[in-house]
Formats: sequence, structure tokens, C-alpha cells
Amino acid sequence: MTISTARGNATSWARERGHFILIMLIPAIVLLAGLILLPFLVGFGLSFTDYILSMPPARFAGFDNYLTLLASSEFWASLRVTLIFTICSVALQTALGLGLAVLLHEETRGAHFLRAIYLLPMAVTPIAAVFTFRMMFNPSLGVFNYMLTSMGLPAQDWLGTANMAMFSLILLDTWQHTPFILLIIAGGLASLPQDPYEAAKIDGATQWQTFRMITLPLLKPFLAIALLFRSIDAFKTFDIIYVLTAGGPGTSTTTLNMLAYKQAIEFVSLGYGATIAIVMLIIITIVTQVFLRRSRLLTVAEA
Repeated sequence: MTISTARGNATSWARERGHFILIMLIPAIVLLAGLILLPFLVGFGLSFTDYILSMPPARFAGFDNYLTLLASSEFWASLRVTLIFTICSVALQTALGLGLAVLLHEETRGAHFLRAIYLLPMAVTPIAAVFTFRMMFNPSLGVFNYMLTSMGLPAQDWLGTANMAMFSLILLDTWQHTPFILLIIAGGLASLPQDPYEAAKIDGATQWQTFRMITLPLLKPFLAIALLFRSIDAFKTFDIIYVLTAGGPGTSTTTLNMLAYKQAIEFVSLGYGATIAIVMLIIITIVTQVFLRRSRLLTVAEA
């Protein structure tokens, strides 16, 4: 009887504890639902309408927006621009972040100071950085052209031609987000076991052989996480493109995010703009799932 009563009290206490936790989580759940779930549902619903803000009301259009988008050359051109920007930016940032992390991993004189300097871009407000680079890219008064002409090189129209505009965007994005990859890889380097390095040293392996055969394989999970986060972020980049080029010159830097903005805000075609946003979400979800399966980041190793 005593054991039964104790079990009943334990069950009651566990139930009350569960109810208390649920009540405490309700404000956070409501907030997340309002900020994440509700906008998604509204956008998803709009994507099935022909809603134009200047010509209400919205009418159900089925999959017409999706079919029109997939048949649009503008969509495929924007997807191509988005992929070029994403691949080039992330590849350059990963190479620089990995190289800097390996160089700064050694406890040499000035290493702590250099680590702080390389992490400074993360502390700068993004919009402030964008406007600063916009002044630096100025063809007449910008510091970049001043440096080029001082070395006897021709000045460049950084934001006025298609190739230079894309290069300028990649340059700014690389300056701004390389520290993020550097931070992740530096944390990975600090957590690596030392036994393989000691064995390699005894076997007479060179630094390059040690890096290629030991460091890189052990850093694979950290590199995968950095690649995943930065690829998602770069794919949906909007602020630096909007401020620096607004998608120009022409449509040379019009990414999918810029295309969605132009359709929804400038052309007030909310239904079509929402469709582009949903397609972006679908692309990111599919690529993320494929990447996670390939990299096996979420796979739990069996004991």
C-alpha cells in the first residue's frame, strides 16, 4: 500500500511538473508562432493567389504562380546569379577562414592580437559596413581606386559593370563573414585530440602531410557546419545587394531575394513575390537535407 501510494505521488508530481513546464513555455511558443509560423502561413497562402496590392481583392489562382515562375527566364537568370554569388562567396570564405584558423592556432607572438583583429568585422553593424564599403567603392573618391592608381593600375568602376559589381559583392560578403568560419574552425582545432599528431611527429610526417591526413579529416564536421550555415545565409543575402547595386547594373546582381522584393514591393504583386520566397525555401530545404545526408552530421555513431 505504501509503495502504491509513493508511485501515485511520483506520477502526480511528474504530471504537475510537466504542466508547469508547458505553462512556462506558452509565451515563447506563442512568440515563435507569431514571428515564424504565422508569416510563413500567410506567405504560403498568398502564393496561391493573384493578389496585387493595387487591385484587390485576392483571387485563388492555384499553381498558376508556380508554373509562371518556373517558365520565366527571369527566375532562372536570378537563380544562376544567386548560385554564383553563393558558391564563390562561401568557397572564398571557407578557404580564408581555414587558412587563418590554422595559422592562428599556433601560440606565436601576436596571435591573440591578430585573432581580435580578424574577428572585428563580426562586431561591425552590417548596414554600417555596407555604407562604408559603398563609399570605398566610389569610382571618383573611393579608397580602392586611390590604392589602385597609387600603384599605377587603372581605376575600376566597382559597381558600374556586371562583373565588377558581382566581384564587389563577393568581396564585401567575404570581409564580413570570413570571421564566422574562422571562429567555428578555430573552435574545432582547439578540440582535436593530440594523440594522432604525436604519432605523426614520431613517424616523421611533414606539416603538409599532417594537415592533409590528420587535421582536415578531423575538421570535417566543423567545416560541414560552417559550409551549411554560410551557404544558407549567402543564398538569401539581401541587405548588401540592395544597398550597393539594387540588383544592377541591369539584372546582373538580381538574386532570387532581390527578385522577390521587386515583385512584392516595387510591383506590389504580393502573390507572385510570395511564390518566389516559397520556392527559395523549398530549394534551401532540399539542399540542406541532401547535404545533411551526405555529410552525416546528424548521424549518431553507434557505441
